[in-house]
Amino acid sequence: MQSQVIVPLDGSASAEAILPHALLFAQWRRSIMTLLQIVTPSSLPGVSDRMIPDNWSEGEEIWGQDYLASMVRRLQSCGVTVQTRHPEAALAGQAIVSYTKHQPQVQLIALTTQGRSAAGRAIFGSVAEQVFASLPTSLLLHPPKGEQTASGPIVGTSYQAIIVLLDGSVEAERALHEATSLAQEFSATLVLVAVPPRPGEEVFVAEGEQPITDSPEEKAQLLRTTTGLRVETAATGRDPEAFIEQLTGHGQRNLLVVATREQALYGAEKFLRHRNVPVLLPATYT
Repeated sequence: MQSQVIVPLDGSASAEAILPHALLFAQWRRSIMTLLQIVTPSSLPGVSDRMIPDNWSEGEEIWGQDYLASMVRRLQSCGVTVQTRHPEAALAGQAIVSYTKHQPQVQLIALTTQGRSAAGRAIFGSVAEQVFASLPTSLLLHPPKGEQTASGPIVGTSYQAIIVLLDGSVEAERALHEATSLAQEFSATLVLVAVPPRPGEEVFVAEGEQPITDSPEEKAQLLRTTTGLRVETAATGRDPEAFIEQLTGHGQRNLLVVATREQALYGAEKFLRHRNVPVLLPATYT
């Protein structure tokens, strides 16, 4: 069965800003692109007592159908199959989690984020936070501060540089493997960045797995030899945001950060909060 990349949309320009990025992954993986518009029926518990008119959800569903149809038209020349779904739920996060659990072919969930203060919601918005906590599926997160998609046809973006955060964990090695495949597909530069484990903690190594001991420079040299890619290593110092600004100042304006879920919570928060830089968190495996 063909895989899916799902994109929840609410009609806002900020939500639509993820579409060129999601489209790139759908094209790369030859996936169906599924646009979700969540409908909140007025009859649901917790909703009916909010003084919402009985016909409100019907009007919302009609609007959602028209809106997603307009998005499909803007994506019709993208070369991938685009479908629309209108799941019902009181909360958007609930709808995304439920849909994904009933659709095992979903390989990627693409979400815009609205980061706020420390921990958790500093990295994600409330919807992305619920999805992150409930599903092991790969996530593509994007904080579109002021970014909007232009009117007219939507086309896939491209990445000039892919930043991979390495902390010696097996999950980081898996993230590097996915980032390498993506870099090969789009001739992007790989930038390997060492990220220390959380202070006071050691990298967890599961039973039967070997600790990762080679340095980023050793990994870079091996990748240069085996893939022909341009691979760089870098140190962020204490200011990851300044590091990204330095990269963009050297002409590499289309960036992607690839990180593990553990890094998303500890040690790499500033990367994930940086404006207009999407972050890929590959799926976790049990």
